Amino acid sequence: MEIKVLGQVYNPLLKRKEVKVEITHSGSGTPDRFMIRKELASRLNVKLDNLYVVDIETKTGMEKTRCDAEVYDTPERAREIVPNYIIARNKPPEERKKEVKPAEAPKKAEKKEEKKPPELKKK
Repeated sequence: MEIKVLGQVYNPLLKRKEVKVEITHSGSGTPDRFMIRKELASRLNVKLDNLYVVDIETKTGMEKTRCDAEVYDTPERAREIVPNYIIARNKPPEERKKEVKPAEAPKKAEKKEEKKPPELKKK
């Protein structure tokens, strides 16, 4: 897996660095989001808690993937801004499996008593 940084922009309002990356992964499928996050954190010399991979896009049949990542100044700032579903996607696969709750069994539909029309009285 080879990582190439295409561009970086610092956003002072949100106190984060927005990074665009291209990953070449010849001979294998799209890498896992957590693996990309670890490699990118070590390459950019930032803490893992400050970096989140927001978007991954691989075109069909290509061995290149484009990613958007956000590097926050502090982990607290990241937790304030990054949506919970993005945080969950960036966790290691073992932690994601623990968080998945088994679906509840559907409740059996209770049979409704059929209301019979009142019998007509004959006169």
